[in-house]
Amino acid sequence: MTNKNIIKVGTFFSGIGSPEKALERLKNEGVIKDYEVEFFSEIDKNAIKSYCAIHNVDESLNLGSITDIKGNDLPYCDLWVGGFPCQDISCAGKMRSFNFESSTRSSLGWEMIRLLREVNIKPKYVIFENVAMITSKKFKDTLNLFKEDLMSLGYTLYDELLSATDYEIPQTRTRYFLVAILGDNKRFRFPDKIENNAMLKDLLEEEVDEKYYLTDSNYIEKDNKRIFKHKNRDDIEYEVDMYKYFNGGVCGVDKHTKFAISSRLFSIYGNSPTLTASNTSDNSKIVIESEEK
Repeated sequence: MTNKNIIKVGTFFSGIGSPEKALERLKNEGVIKDYEVEFFSEIDKNAIKSYCAIHNVDESLNLGSITDIKGNDLPYCDLWVGGFPCQDISCAGKMRSFNFESSTRSSLGWEMIRLLREVNIKPKYVIFENVAMITSKKFKDTLNLFKEDLMSLGYTLYDELLSATDYEIPQTRTRYFLVAILGDNKRFRFPDKIENNAMLKDLLEEEVDEKYYLTDSNYIEKDNKRIFKHKNRDDIEYEVDMYKYFNGGVCGVDKHTKFAISSRLFSIYGNSPTLTASNTSDNSKIVIESEEK
C-alpha cells in the first residue's frame, strides 16, 4: 500500500471501528492517501450505532453476523481486519478453546477463513488480532492449524505479540497480531518499540463526575498502609501502599471483591490495566491524589 492509493477496507467483529480510526490517523499523517469502508460486520446494536456515528457511514454497510455472510457476495477490499472474539481464549474466561468444531464464540475466527475461500478476489492483506493467551501451549496447535489454512490460501504470515506500553500508551495490554499478505513477494516488519515515559495520569480527565469516585479523601493509617472506606458502605475497604503508589503499578487491594483483576488498585504513576469485557460494576480501580474526593 502506498500513499497514492485509496485503500478499500472491510472489517469483521467490528465493534466501534478501532482499525478504521487507525486508518484515519494514517491518512491525517500523510502515510496513506485515503481509505474507504466497503463494509463492516457487527451484531451489537449499540456498537452499530456508535460505529456509524464515529465513521459517518450508513447502517446499510453493516453485514450483520459473520455466519450469515456469503463470500461471493462481498465487494473487493484491499484489506480485511478481524479481531475475533477472545472470550474462549482469554484467561479471564472459561478457555473453552477456538477449535473449528468447538462452536465457541472464539471459533468464529474460522468464519474469516471460510470467507477467504469463498470470495471472488481475495484481499491483499488480512489482519487478525486476539489476546496473548492464543500463543500459549493450550492453544498453540489450534493456532498453527489456523495459520496453515491461511498459507494454503496463498498468504505469507507475520505474527507478533505487541504491548501497548511499547507504543506510548500507558496500559498493560499485550495482544497477538497476525498479518497475512497475499503472495510471497511482500515483506513486512512490525513497528519498532518507542521509548517513552507515559503514565496513566497523563491521560486522565481533570474533571470527573462524582459518581465515579468510590471513596472520599478520609483514611486511617495501619501498618504503613492507608485504609479508605467506600463512601456508601462501611464493609468495603481499600488498602493503599503509598510507597508502591509513588512507584507506579499495583499499589493496593480492594478487600471486598473476590475477583483478582478487580481487587487490584492501580497508581496514576504507572499503567492502566487491561479493561475487562464483563458488564459489571466491579471493574478496574485507580488511586488518585485529591483533597476533596
